[in-house]
Amino acid sequence: MDWQRDQQKYKTSKPSMLGRGIERLTHPFGKALASVVPKSLVEAVLTGLDRAVGAKQLVNFTHDTADLQAAHDAASSVVRTARAVSASTGAAAGLGGALSMGADIPATMAIALRTIRDTGRAYGFAGEGPSEKLFRLQILELAALDDPDLRAERIAALEAGIGADGDLIHAGQEHITPVVDQAVERISRALAFATMRSRAGMLVPIAGSLVGGIVNSSFQNDVGKAARFAFLARRLKEAERGAG
Repeated sequence: MDWQRDQQKYKTSKPSMLGRGIERLTHPFGKALASVVPKSLVEAVLTGLDRAVGAKQLVNFTHDTADLQAAHDAASSVVRTARAVSASTGAAAGLGGALSMGADIPATMAIALRTIRDTGRAYGFAGEGPSEKLFRLQILELAALDDPDLRAERIAALEAGIGADGDLIHAGQEHITPVVDQAVERISRALAFATMRSRAGMLVPIAGSLVGGIVNSSFQNDVGKAARFAFLARRLKEAERGAG
């Protein structure tokens, strides 16, 4: 497989139609929509970055992480599992209406964080330390972006943080803070979008179930694509150094 071509294809691609809805539907309202989301939910996402490291893997791996094709296949299996699990939680939340939506939002994000972590492990990265935490947050943010220019900017920032050997360049607090602030705002919008979705489930439970399942699955697919791109970029850097 031509990995460099696949990487370039991701850079010029757009999230899925439903995935784009997270950014597109919420962007016009910006901070006003983000403020709808309880601060505790946003903090839960950030806390989840740490907790996800210790959570059970979505898929148990048996492959050789040095084999890029095997790593890619393993990462793809992670996304398939995440989509199935997240679709079921979204459908259940839709049936339950607004009352169950509060549980769906953190559950969706928890699965997304585990998807990122497990994708990293599929490519041979344990994912420990503050730089790895920032890297995972950048991936989660990237999955929710739609604007081409902003998306290209965030991809460039993510790639700039990868060292010549595939390890992450240590980032000082002055660099981490603005990245975290930007990512949290977009994650808040994603959470707000999910909250808006609850109204459909509250009025028409069956419709809410269908929308909830599809949107959750689509979001996990976008997360998986972003994670595969990011961790493969690190492996390719490592391979380039070895070849040199």
